[in-house]
Amino acid sequence: MVSTTSTIPVTRRRELSATAALLLTIGGNILVVTIAALAVAGVAVAALAVFGRQLMELL
Repeated sequence: MVSTTSTIPVTRRRELSATAALLLTIGGNILVVTIAALAVAGVAVAALAVFGRQLMELL
């Protein structure tokens, strides 16, 4: 029988189920892709604001 000499209480860690881990992974990936898409859209809007007149002249 093994006994511990530590007086610090040890709490049991809860583990996620495989389904919960998969859903968190998918949700995290969707969040990253959404943030990247918003960043690209922001750059496109900024480029249009800066170079819009010149681009219209080229067309």
